[in-house]
Formats: sequence, C-alpha cells, structure tokens
Amino acid sequence: MLDNSQLNSIGFRWVTEHLEVMTPYGEALARRPRFYVRGEEGELLAEQRNVEALRRAVREDTPGVNALMRLLMPVKDIRRSIDSLSLRTLTEVELFEIKRFLLQLELIAPQLDGMRLGLEGVSVTALPAALDLIDPDGMRSPSFFVSDRLSPVLASVRRERRLLDERMKREGASDELMAERTRLAAAEDEENARVRTELCGRLRAYRERLLQNADSVGRLDLALGKARLAEKYGAVTPKLSGSEFRMRGMTNPKFAESLEEKGRSFVPVSLELKRGAVVITGANMGGKSIAIKTLALNACLAMSGFAVFAEEAELPFLDGVSLLSEDREDAMSGLSSFGGEMKAFDSILRETETELCSLVMLDEFARGTNPHEGAALVRAAAKLFNARVNTFAVIATHFDGVASLGRLHYQVAGLRNADVRSIRSRISAGGPDTLAEFMDYGLYPVAPDEDPPRDAVTIIHALGVSSEFTELIDV
Repeated sequence: MLDNSQLNSIGFRWVTEHLEVMTPYGEALARRPRFYVRGEEGELLAEQRNVEALRRAVREDTPGVNALMRLLMPVKDIRRSIDSLSLRTLTEVELFEIKRFLLQLELIAPQLDGMRLGLEGVSVTALPAALDLIDPDGMRSPSFFVSDRLSPVLASVRRERRLLDERMKREGASDELMAERTRLAAAEDEENARVRTELCGRLRAYRERLLQNADSVGRLDLALGKARLAEKYGAVTPKLSGSEFRMRGMTNPKFAESLEEKGRSFVPVSLELKRGAVVITGANMGGKSIAIKTLALNACLAMSGFAVFAEEAELPFLDGVSLLSEDREDAMSGLSSFGGEMKAFDSILRETETELCSLVMLDEFARGTNPHEGAALVRAAAKLFNARVNTFAVIATHFDGVASLGRLHYQVAGLRNADVRSIRSRISAGGPDTLAEFMDYGLYPVAPDEDPPRDAVTIIHALGVSSEFTELIDV
C-alpha cells in the first residue's frame, strides 16, 4: 500500500483526521489504519457490514447512537495498566483506572446490546466478577481505595490509627504518640501493598478479557466514526467483486474542500478499469492528477473498510495499491529525479509480480526526460501492464501515441470547448487565476486514437502572448 506521504497527498489522512472517534483506542486505530490483505477478505466484509449496521443506527436510532457516544467519551487508554498486571503490583492510581474502565463497561455493554446491531467481531461485555474484586463494598463509585473488606489486619490498623488521631487532637502530638502514629502508618502501607499484590494476582485471571474489551471498544468506536463520516458525505459501501472495477461519481473531500474555499466545485470522476493499462490523457493543469489521486483515495478506503466517496463502486480485492506521482518523496539520496522515479517504478514492478490483483497508478510517468524518450517509456509501461493479467494500471500522460495502447482511453476535456475570446476578456478583468473557471475537469471516455488536448496553445492565445511568437507555433 501507499506510504504516509502518499496517503497524505491523496487525501487519505484528511479522511482519518476528520473521523469523529470518542476513545483513545479508536484514535489509535484511525492513526494506523488497517489495510486488509489476501486471506482477510472475510474480515473486510465483516467490517463493511459493521459500518453499514452503525450507519443505519445513525439514521434510525439517533438517541441510541448519542447515548452510546456519551458512554464512549470517558473511556481512557489503560492497556499499559492491564499489561502490567502480569508483571508487577499495580499502584492505587492504576487500579483506579481499571476500576473506572470496568464501571464504563457496565454501562456500554447493555446500551450496545439494547441497540441490537449484530456487530461482528465486536463484543463489549461487562465483567461484574472483576468489578466485585476491585470494589468489594459494592459502592460502584469512580474512585479507588483498598477496602477494609479485603484485609482484617488492614481494617484493624486503620481503626487503631483513627483512634490515635482522635487522641492526638485531644492531648496534643507528643513524641511518644507521633512515634506510634509513624509505626501504624508503616504497618498500614505494608499491609496495603500486600493486599494490592493479592488483588492484582486475582485480577490477572481477567487480563485477556480486559484487553479484548479494550480492542472491541476501539473497533466499535472506529466503525461508528466511519459510519458517521459516510452518512455525512453520502459515501457508499463498495461492492467487492471478483473482476469488475468500476467507480462512478467519485469525489475527493480534501480537494473539494480546497476548491470550495475558492468558490469552485469538485467535478466527480467516473472510471471503469480493465486488466492491463487504462490511459488518461489531457493537458497540464487539466485535472489528470486529481483524477488519479481520487481513484487512489477511494481504492485505499475500500481496502481499509471505509465507505467510498462515490455514487457507485465495485472493485476486486486488491493485494496492493501503488502510486507514482510528481509529489513522491524520493528518499534515494544522490539520484536525479528521473533516476529516483525509475527506481521507484522498478520497485513497483517487483512488488506486483507476485500479487494476485494490484492497482498501479502512474501520474505523468517519465516526465523527467526528453519528450521522445519519455513517450517511448510510457508506451513500454502500457505494453508491460497489458501483458499482466494481475494488474489494473492507470497511466495519466500528455504524451502522444500512448492512448492507442490502452484497454480504455479517458480524457480530461480541459479548455477544449472554451471560447478564447471569453477567456481573454475574463483574464483581463480578473487576472490569470480566473483561467480555472473555464477548465472542464470532467473525465470522459474517448476513442483510442483521440489526440491529447492542445490546451497550451489555447492558454497562450488567451493570455495574449505576442503574435510574433504565436504565429510561429507549429502544432
């Protein structure tokens, strides 16, 4: 799958940062999303069903969902304390944390059961026997102290100390009484430590069930966050098929938000992929990179149990998603940008050799060399992927002679249908930045022999570049 830099670039990190999760367990899962691998298809489908069940609850049982969220909010991360049960005697603060977690389970479990969601792999269960150990007085208060019920010796020492304190109030703190009080305090501390050691020993029997509950709370929290996000943006659950790969009306909320700030709107992207190479052509600034990243985002979301930002989505189970783009971080010191790109491309080829089904996206591949060689390299890449039955490859390029090799050809219309005089007039009034208003960022299926748009010449004319130069352009 993609590295952190790429996940940020395509908008995946934007999605995880906009998840509204309630607990530190859910936050940890959102920071390190799980990409399901071959052999985990059943688990991915279970996650999809969980998100769908919670999404229905968001729509149909708002009071129940709100109550569940309120109960999740106070949950703290106590896994370190739980893990320490098998290693040492816990402090009173750590025992307090476990008690508070057990108290919260007493509230979450019946609320979740009452909602009848039928979640798979998520089992939040109350542990009253463990709570009785840590709260033998049955007060169920959100505090902790070692109860007298746990030790007659401790109860006796505490009683003696209270009587001594009352005597000192009446008679004053003599050296003899202070010495006795110090002795009793030491005896109380010693017995307190012994009782805590004994209590931790008895709680160890619940260690695994405590950890299982922590895991379930995290999975519940994350799935609920996914469901609420899907409902907010109208995302859809992708259908995981054996061979079909179709995405209709895809959007990318990160880029859509940025465009909205500029008073513009995101143009949905629709793509059907065939095994082999699918080619996207269009001039620079035309939106090819946005289309590629939107596809990458939604493919990664699908493989990590999210709903996808699309009107309809069907894709096979992907063993790997690879992206080679201009904003790739090249950690290979000493290599030129072209050399780094070729090494990264070679790495992708080797990784995908053994995968049963891969998605590979090349955004303006071989841009770092001269156009003649660059076009030859892109054509070679298309031929290579056409020979692989295990790869869906998407190649975005402005080079000629590539589209005819693709299984399908899509094109960004760009300025093809724009009127140069209208553009020039608008630029004169609002400046070059207004050029984007005339761009058609839609992605359209076209014939394999359709030439890439010649927007560069259109832009030059629209900007009013000297006719002495433009008359010499031979395209």
